[in-house]
Amino acid sequence: MSNYYPNDDNAILEINLKALSQNYKNLKNKLDKETDCAATIKADAYGIGDKVAVKSLIKSGCKTFFVAHFSEAVRLREFSKTIKVFCYHGINKKNYKDFIKFNIVPIANSLEQILMIRLLNIKNRFNKNIAIHFDTGMSRLGLDTSETKWLIKNKDKISSIKVELIMSHLACADQPNNPMNKKQLERFDTIRKEFKESKASLANSAGIFLNKKYHFDLVRPGIALYGGNPFINKKIDLKNVINLKAKVIQIRQIQKNDTVGYGATFKAKKDMLVGTIAIGYADGINRKFSSNMCVFLDGKQLKVLGRISMDLITIDMTSLPKLKKSKKIIYVDVINKYNDINSLSKNIDTISYEVLTSLGNRYKRQYI
Repeated sequence: MSNYYPNDDNAILEINLKALSQNYKNLKNKLDKETDCAATIKADAYGIGDKVAVKSLIKSGCKTFFVAHFSEAVRLREFSKTIKVFCYHGINKKNYKDFIKFNIVPIANSLEQILMIRLLNIKNRFNKNIAIHFDTGMSRLGLDTSETKWLIKNKDKISSIKVELIMSHLACADQPNNPMNKKQLERFDTIRKEFKESKASLANSAGIFLNKKYHFDLVRPGIALYGGNPFINKKIDLKNVINLKAKVIQIRQIQKNDTVGYGATFKAKKDMLVGTIAIGYADGINRKFSSNMCVFLDGKQLKVLGRISMDLITIDMTSLPKLKKSKKIIYVDVINKYNDINSLSKNIDTISYEVLTSLGNRYKRQYI
């Protein structure tokens, strides 16, 4: 969550809750009526703020939420007592009582966790619904092939457990034509037939756009809710959720051959007007953006000059000479609809997830 002091307005992160809501509704509209659209709210709702995101999504009709850490799940209970909350990272002997206390559904990722729950149920110390994650190709979390075979063969041994949901995670959904998608679908469909009483979930953000065979009973969008394109080479219609503004805290005239920033990596070829904005890599603006991005002022592109430093970025304001004498407070858009998390991620060969979740906690957050 943001740690800013109310009067510190050097950097402002505007979050458009209407756009968040519209993205959720657009995703939901791609589903059959019987398919539930959950929301993944891990990592502080991908950095935009879980409290406001959850409340906005509830108003949009969302009733089911997924988080990674147990602490995130407990935090969601501060906002609502009635929503269903699933925890990706599973359960252990130390926290199982808290899963009961806060009414959180654990996602069991191993046979060991399931057998632990079985023993707790027999002792009547747990006795609540769970979800089971099956690995169908990620080799990350979930029951592997041998564990899955054992569980299916010995289902009678876990009859005391109510398996509310079975799930898996697509490894290559961002590449619609990747054959791995079909392989995982087939593997998951085979497992699903063994758990007919349980609901099933496979699709993440990208999986929703593959086709309806991947939807099953519940989908779990994440990045698409926040305006991030989950695909590598495919455009989809998403609303931009964030706008990041930074204040110009100094404007100076430099001469031809003057250098700018650490390492003197930028050398002026002419007299220039250089602005300094109060934001840097400590705020999630990666150093790889050094001389590799633009900011916007009234629709006009201004290039970043030299290296990104921890708290400051220098920009070329030569085309705006009148601003040198202006006494007005000036903000530039670092991220906006023209320079969104999708386009920025391509500049440094990463993904929109990383750009969004890296945004720091020093911003003044304004919710629209």
